[in-house]
Amino acid sequence: MFKLNNIYHPVTAQPFLKDESYMEIQPCAALKPYICCFWGAPQPYLCVSSIEIKEKLVIPDTCMDIIFNINMDKHELTDLFAGISDTTFKDTVKKVTSTMSCFAIRFYSWAVPLFSDDSLNSALNTIVGVEAYFKTFKKDLQDILFDYPLIVDRVAKVEQYLTKKINLNKQNNNVMNAVFKILKANGRTNISELASYTAVSQRQLERLFLEYVGVSPKKFSNLVRYQYLWRDVLLDRNFNMQDGVFKYGYTDQSHLANDFKKYHAMSPMDAKMFAYNSR
Repeated sequence: MFKLNNIYHPVTAQPFLKDESYMEIQPCAALKPYICCFWGAPQPYLCVSSIEIKEKLVIPDTCMDIIFNINMDKHELTDLFAGISDTTFKDTVKKVTSTMSCFAIRFYSWAVPLFSDDSLNSALNTIVGVEAYFKTFKKDLQDILFDYPLIVDRVAKVEQYLTKKINLNKQNNNVMNAVFKILKANGRTNISELASYTAVSQRQLERLFLEYVGVSPKKFSNLVRYQYLWRDVLLDRNFNMQDGVFKYGYTDQSHLANDFKKYHAMSPMDAKMFAYNSR
């Protein structure tokens, strides 16, 4: 398996955030090439009156998520699959009046076909029930979610399940080679270069990307470039806009800022301030 996680790890809008409803856990070594992280509530959050869960900003991260919301009082489970996204939105503030929990699996987009039961042709910006792409996941995992209320215990059990579900026969090497090229180039590549690198026609590569990644090679490259730029903005103390223009192939600072805002809904410096204030 291509271990692309060794060269690329996307960043959320609020990577330092922790509250009663959210924390992240890294997967075991066997699942690191496929799973970006597990996330959710550390433990069920209780309400004598009610608590307020912080509003969260969700940005394009080139991943896809399976999300389970668990009402422990009513023994009810709701689920959704969020496909790869090219838009930003806010997860609205919720008033909690029951004992609730959340558990989610964040897949690298290129790894989803190894677990899913359907093509990803319609996965862009989609939010549907888990069964639309993973026919037995909800049925197979619901007992774990109710029987193990702590996220660390859920992760341990779900990892055992996912390890057995991996189907490497569903991997497409042409797509994986192209994804590798895109990641190594920081998203600065075009379809003709990818077609030459993979020895696949442009038309065929477009079709394969839609089936296995959910977006076109061009859109995936743009999302990867944005993610690399966001990591630099967030973590590089010496980052400046002109360096970003040169490094990521923008025409000028205005082009960079407008492209970033398209995906992040705020300027690079405002995004950085927001991330560090969301601790």
